[in-house]
Amino acid sequence: MTMKNKMLKRTLAGMLATTMVLSMATVAFAEDPTSGTGSGTGSFEGHVKKDVTKVTLPTASTDTFAYKMDPEGLIAATNNANYSGASFEKDANVYFLSSANTYTKDSAKLKVVNKGTADVDVTVTAKMDAENDKIAMADSGTFAEDDTAAKLYLGLIVANKQAEAVTAADDSTASVTVGLRGNTDNYEIKANGTSYEYTAKEGVADTAWNSFEFGLTGACNPKGDYSDEALAASNVTVTWSYAAHDDATELLAANAVSKAAPSIAVTEYKLQADTPVTIKVSLGGEELAATKVSSVKNGSTALATSDWSYADGVVTITASKVNAIITGKTAKTYTVVFNDTAKTSVNIKLDPAEAITD
Repeated sequence: MTMKNKMLKRTLAGMLATTMVLSMATVAFAEDPTSGTGSGTGSFEGHVKKDVTKVTLPTASTDTFAYKMDPEGLIAATNNANYSGASFEKDANVYFLSSANTYTKDSAKLKVVNKGTADVDVTVTAKMDAENDKIAMADSGTFAEDDTAAKLYLGLIVANKQAEAVTAADDSTASVTVGLRGNTDNYEIKANGTSYEYTAKEGVADTAWNSFEFGLTGACNPKGDYSDEALAASNVTVTWSYAAHDDATELLAANAVSKAAPSIAVTEYKLQADTPVTIKVSLGGEELAATKVSSVKNGSTALATSDWSYADGVVTITASKVNAIITGKTAKTYTVVFNDTAKTSVNIKLDPAEAITD
């Protein structure tokens, strides 16, 4: 093969290789996309309602506002002879049973607690149940020196404000409305696996909610004439309710204090056969708080864990333990011990008296 032919052959081979590379490149460039698209499924995580209205009102009581009129001082003159073991406030002449065996001119106080986040207005009213033409209703507990009429003064005191006089049955009702603040600091968002809820935090101290108290105070005219044989004291009715806050109503100052030691509000329980006792406890707040109840003791001896349990703010004394106390026919006092730094303890009384039938 001549030199010329060899050179021609090499040239053709090189051209062929270049043509193949260019052809491959052209195919690759032709397959590249010039645009694209993608899709995703949308989801909504949910919504929690943070405007929570939850108000704890006191339960009705027939004893709290029952009162005794003693304008002539008969109780004091006889050294309480008709009320053995009871004490009466000096220089008073209208008495409420304000605590065990203690009578005072001021009634025991009932409490309203706002355990929600929304502000509310609470209205407390008081009125006499029937018109009484033998005893006039006075607008003050102070009586003129020359006043000899039979008169009774009952004042409605709400949140320690000046008393609103309770009037006769046919007159306008004594009424006080106060605004009570909610507390968002005591709430949190919780996940429950598939959704969310806005709920009160666990272990919130009772003092961490805004509240107020109300009650009655009384006096009667010591110089009045109460000799009429038909004379009788009328009953009084006190009512309370709440509604959404109206900006026209003044809000009470916030009085919530989250720092509090563990406590138990109700400490005496009447037993029923085959029925466990459930005791609501407060774990307290901030650095004074506990995280649980560590033990329940009878004196210095801890109760067996089979006799009691603690969960979610409730101590439960088992039905079998209740039955054993009932069988013994003797009230038992136990000590609930918390696990806070101070090892706070509270005594509770379990009384089988009403459960005994033999």
